[in-house]
Amino acid sequence: MNATKVATLTATFALSLAAAARGANPEEVRQLLETQRCPRCDLRGADLEGVNLRGADLTGANLQGASLRNADLRYANLRGANLTRATLIAADLLAVNLTDANLRLADVRGANLKDAVLTNANTCGWQRQDANLMGANLQDAGCFTNPASQPTETPTPTPTFDRAAAEALIRRWLEAKKQMFAPPYNRALLRNLTTGILYADSLNAINWLQNNNAFYEYGVQRIESVNRFEIATDKATVEAQVTEDYTLYENGQINREKSDFSTNLIRYNLERVNGEWKIADYQALD
Repeated sequence: MNATKVATLTATFALSLAAAARGANPEEVRQLLETQRCPRCDLRGADLEGVNLRGADLTGANLQGASLRNADLRYANLRGANLTRATLIAADLLAVNLTDANLRLADVRGANLKDAVLTNANTCGWQRQDANLMGANLQDAGCFTNPASQPTETPTPTPTFDRAAAEALIRRWLEAKKQMFAPPYNRALLRNLTTGILYADSLNAINWLQNNNAFYEYGVQRIESVNRFEIATDKATVEAQVTEDYTLYENGQINREKSDFSTNLIRYNLERVNGEWKIADYQALD
């Protein structure tokens, strides 16, 4: 790439950053645009219209008055974020986590909130005409005109989460697959075991299976060994050798390309949500 093109791209990014950072902390806007991770950042009044923030971590961020019109916020974590008077018109908020978020006077008209989690969210005065709320969890959401009156969870002692507890969680996930990815397509069980991207992707998979007369049949589902366990506050990482035997049936026929019987080294990323540990994502390392 020649120097002129580099200079042009640099200038373009600087102009985009300046536009986005109006009224917000420019360094934190830069952090968000470059890493898609900005928990507890000051993004008040930021112009993020049309920005791709898929899967972004905006936990506890202050987005008061921000413009997120047409933004891609699918699977993003906005737990506890302040979105007072934010503009989210036509934004894609598929399976977004808005637990404990403040959406007071926010504009979500035409937004896609399918399968979003809005537990205990303050929705006082929000505009939601034509918004898609299919499958959204609005438990305990409502109008809390006085922020101090918004319900808060009473802290309870959390049992120690150790290597054995992490292994037990992964084992439950493996054993539950035959109930989630085959009749009865148990979505409640999925919600109890997963969060974040894994929950959203698995929910999409269940919907596809159910809509296409398809299901998985499982044989051996076994943890052979746990090779690594690390924990830091509300996040943990587990690497384990896992044997899985599964067969995909579509319209009564076996799809051999999506069937397997193998042992792989899998890295699981776990998160504690409302005091409960869940699987947020995983990837094969072999």
